[in-house]
Amino acid sequence: MELKLIWRLIKKEALLIFNDKSIFLVLFAAPFLYLFLIGTTYIKKDEEKVSIGAVDLDHTTSSRSFLNKLNATQKVEITQTYNNLLEAKDGLSNFDIQGYVNIPHGFEKKLKMKEASPIGLILNNTRFLPSNDINKAVNLVALEYALDSRSTFFQSKGVSPTLAKTYADPVSIEVHAVYNPTNNYGNFLLPFVLFLILNQTLLIGLAESVASDREKGLTLTHFTASKNNFLNYIIGKTAIYFVLFFAYTLLVLLVVFPLFHLQIHGNLFMLLVASSIFLITTILYGWFVASFFKTEIGAMEVIAFTSYPIFLITGVTWSISQMPMFIQYIANLLPLRPFFVVIKKLAIMDVDSNLYNKDIVHLLLLLFIGYALAFLRFRHLQRKTVNKTITVINFKDS
Repeated sequence: MELKLIWRLIKKEALLIFNDKSIFLVLFAAPFLYLFLIGTTYIKKDEEKVSIGAVDLDHTTSSRSFLNKLNATQKVEITQTYNNLLEAKDGLSNFDIQGYVNIPHGFEKKLKMKEASPIGLILNNTRFLPSNDINKAVNLVALEYALDSRSTFFQSKGVSPTLAKTYADPVSIEVHAVYNPTNNYGNFLLPFVLFLILNQTLLIGLAESVASDREKGLTLTHFTASKNNFLNYIIGKTAIYFVLFFAYTLLVLLVVFPLFHLQIHGNLFMLLVASSIFLITTILYGWFVASFFKTEIGAMEVIAFTSYPIFLITGVTWSISQMPMFIQYIANLLPLRPFFVVIKKLAIMDVDSNLYNKDIVHLLLLLFIGYALAFLRFRHLQRKTVNKTITVINFKDS
């Protein structure tokens, strides 16, 4: 490994980046644009005051009290009242509301007689997150009513108020939500989407550069400039990408995370170590894949179109264990898979080191695989390019 050769290759790569508008925009404009768009999209991170409707067929003090308590909860807001179920169904179909509560006739009478008083809840599950919020809010208010009713019943039998409350709720559940206590979608999704943006812009920019070299016939020139040494070449070709995206990683962790109230609970140094391994592995994978393309546009199109499918099989949005076995194997060959697990365990959960060491080892194993693939591809292209050059020379001599 010769530092002077590497430095010359780094300067050549910098010139290529600044002279190629497409690569420049991908590396210096796209990350900020996507970080801004994603960040502003999920700036509230949670949906509050989900719109619901009410059909009160009882028109009593109890029914109005129930609806008022429901309307006072943080997650939902009664924005529409309907005279009958048909009107409410139309409102649901028109997306005026995300669900509606139906209080039937005789609700208060049954409460006073200590009889079951069913309440209808109709939800639009095409948006499952708001429907879950509505379901939770209605059930909490209904549970409060049920407890009050049972407590009143026991008091009517001569039980003291304090003991009546105990009898009314003999088995209570204490729920302690950790890591994402507010249970909001932004905290769940944002950390991973932010790093997905960096991953894909890195791959697209690098792929365009490698394919551009092949398209312009510069691959042999760079090989020769590196004295046909793989380390000289790969460090000279990709060092600028590592430095740039490590800086973006620091930006995300130290600026974007606090800006959107995403806390880093674990060891920042270990997170940066894992990020460095991830970046190097991604770069090696990226160079290997990009070396098969002969046009810059072709490389960009393929890398760009794989962004969403890759994200889907990393295990963030759906459990890996529930995917087909061959998809699980593919997922475990992607650097994003163990890196996302490290982010979850280290940054969000702050678990002990022995619980994420295997994921670091997974990343290191993929780093070794990426290096081996890139090295073998380098040697293959080197022999292929040299043989082609010799053939052209012999043809001219003949």
